[in-house]
Amino acid sequence: MAEYLLDAKGNGQIFRVVDTICKEKSKWQTIEISDLELLGRSLALDGIIQLSELDKDRYHETITHPALQTALRTPGSCAEILVLGGGDGIIAGEAIKYPGVGVTLVDIDEKVIDLCRAHMSHMNNGSLSHPSVRIKVMDALEFACTTRRRKYDAIFLDITDPHPESPSRSLLGQDAILRYKSLLTPGGIIVCQTDNPFVTPKHREQMNETFGSVFANVGELGITALTFSGVFSFVWASDHHQFLFFNENIIATQWLTNQRLELCEKILELA
Repeated sequence: MAEYLLDAKGNGQIFRVVDTICKEKSKWQTIEISDLELLGRSLALDGIIQLSELDKDRYHETITHPALQTALRTPGSCAEILVLGGGDGIIAGEAIKYPGVGVTLVDIDEKVIDLCRAHMSHMNNGSLSHPSVRIKVMDALEFACTTRRRKYDAIFLDITDPHPESPSRSLLGQDAILRYKSLLTPGGIIVCQTDNPFVTPKHREQMNETFGSVFANVGELGITALTFSGVFSFVWASDHHQFLFFNENIIATQWLTNQRLELCEKILELA
């Protein structure tokens, strides 16, 4: 049995470890990839489970496809997306299912990328070795401030929660969000994972407030996930779009359907 954290305060959960695939320490964090009973192949950073085989489809399909489909059908789309964090490669793996879409993935921890490339390729669609995915090993905000690339249709903030010890703590303030916005096309969308609203309610509240101060339209999505001990939330924003579009017939998904998206748009009313 192994204990895993839900937050930086010591709250957590326990799962039986079937096999520890690897456990290594990088400059930034301790990285563990294990096969856990109930969850399957899982990634934990500093003892906090980030994703699992059990829930990866509901998480990554929900954060990726509605925002991407909405942005891609907007006049002026450039068919380019930016993933900040997401070194596991799963959002990138969902995005490259759309022909012609290019992905720039920026993660500060090269070891996360290398280990996920080696041990999670069956979960990330081989994205970390795919020619349509450009990988930059650097700080997300530094990239945003220095890149000279054309703009992006969608930006996904799939970074660890900004607790005081986290390498992502400086990446979600208003100045950072303004910088990310400058990289969006006029019809672009930004999405941020905002964790379990029962465990870290301030994260979701702060992102709603920050996005609301920068963008004209803000919305939320939610899922249920054993991996995260119940409910998990996402906050999205756009100046152009008031609602997200999704058509389950455009791309093959394992979990997300039009009916489930409607539930995702309402579930946080219960939180």
